[in-house]
Amino acid sequence: MTGRLVLAGALTVLPILLLVGCFARRNARRKPPLALAGTFFFGVLSALPAMAVVVLASLASISSPWAAAAIGAFAVTAIPEELLKLLVIRGYSARRPGLLRRADGLVYGITAALGFGVLENALYVLQGGWWTAALRAATAVPMNASTGALLGYGIAIARLAPDRRKSLAPYAIAAVLIHGIYDFALIATALSPRMGAAADTGRIVFPIIAFAALLAAVGWVVDTTLRLRRTALVAPFPTESPRDS
Repeated sequence: MTGRLVLAGALTVLPILLLVGCFARRNARRKPPLALAGTFFFGVLSALPAMAVVVLASLASISSPWAAAAIGAFAVTAIPEELLKLLVIRGYSARRPGLLRRADGLVYGITAALGFGVLENALYVLQGGWWTAALRAATAVPMNASTGALLGYGIAIARLAPDRRKSLAPYAIAAVLIHGIYDFALIATALSPRMGAAADTGRIVFPIIAFAALLAAVGWVVDTTLRLRRTALVAPFPTESPRDS
């Protein structure tokens, strides 16, 4: 029993710490350690109000499985969670001296999202054990990291790009949509027995949709990271200082 709890705890925390360390280390310029630690800490705290939303939503009763999946995916999880991550990155991380490049936005976004994921993962692991921990390490953790990266990158674009018309909105909308589609597919899979004639098809199609959303999110992070490194966009903008937010 003790061994399983240790394994579950390791699978909860280690993937998150490894991802944070990997992105921070691979970035060409070191981030201020306190800024990264603060971003992670506030990311953890941001999970608390998100969990309160989930608890309140659990009190509601929705008869339609389609409506339950849509409301649960977007109104209960995607929108509140991405908004809370955005508040951490924009309200804390973007005000630190370490956000000087677009790649910095990726690192801070991922750090905030994975801080959020630590507490969320811990609760799921307590309920589902080590198998849940292993499954979330391969799915929910990279999804959280990827949507956080989208938000962080969008904030960096909006604050640092020479073209002041650049906006955070497309990145925030993309993060909510990808997260929402992913969660919708997972919730719909669980509710598929209630979908009547669509039940058998749903059991096959919904997991494919969830996997496609995850692949798209992770693929964007990998492609953006490689593109920044190839085109030297990781270099600071020489004549620019962040605008006030």
